[in-house]
Amino acid sequence: MFSSNHALFHRKVVYGNFLFIFLFLIFSPSALFSVDDIRFRYMGSSNIAMPTGYTRTVTEYISDDNHNMMSYSQNLLGKLFEVSALRHLNDPNKDSMVFSLKVNLLEEDKLLPNIVWGVSDFQTKLGSKIFYFAGSKNIDVFGVTIHGGFYKDPVTTDKKPFYGIEKTILPLVSIAGEHLDGNNSIGFKLRPYPNVSLEYATRNAGKKDEKSVYKAQYFVSF
Repeated sequence: MFSSNHALFHRKVVYGNFLFIFLFLIFSPSALFSVDDIRFRYMGSSNIAMPTGYTRTVTEYISDDNHNMMSYSQNLLGKLFEVSALRHLNDPNKDSMVFSLKVNLLEEDKLLPNIVWGVSDFQTKLGSKIFYFAGSKNIDVFGVTIHGGFYKDPVTTDKKPFYGIEKTILPLVSIAGEHLDGNNSIGFKLRPYPNVSLEYATRNAGKKDEKSVYKAQYFVSF
């Protein structure tokens, strides 16, 4: 009886957390324009695809709709800077290396979020530089981290917002969501070993053009 009730409780917690993230994304404001350009994703260490307001050191393998990439981000001067390199492994941009930079502008405290300013592809390998601001706030009591920010489209100069959330549901498992240009991404994050994270997400969730995103992360610097 105890085991049955315990399992039922865990299922309710998981379903409740999914509903929480779904409602968070649905009621987030949408941008006026929609783009599906890989250049506007993976601009540094991220929640799912969009940058967070934190800097960190991590090595990643990313497969976004079968577009394969390797990424390495490195903290410098403590957490003041993050320099990252994203290498495209296939498709028209194969072997292209894109460098990005994050600068920590504000340290997180009990009330204020951590805020960064960033620039993606500052060597203009694939196009014009992309500038952004991002903020993140950890709410320990709920096991939630909220992310948000905007980037400036280098062609239209429009500022396009993005929002994200992560929610811990078990000691080694969390669920995550992201909202960008009217599209939602929802997925799981699993940490089977120290310093290792395996992630799966569905981009454009609930639409005909759903895309699968797989990420393997290793949180150790070299």
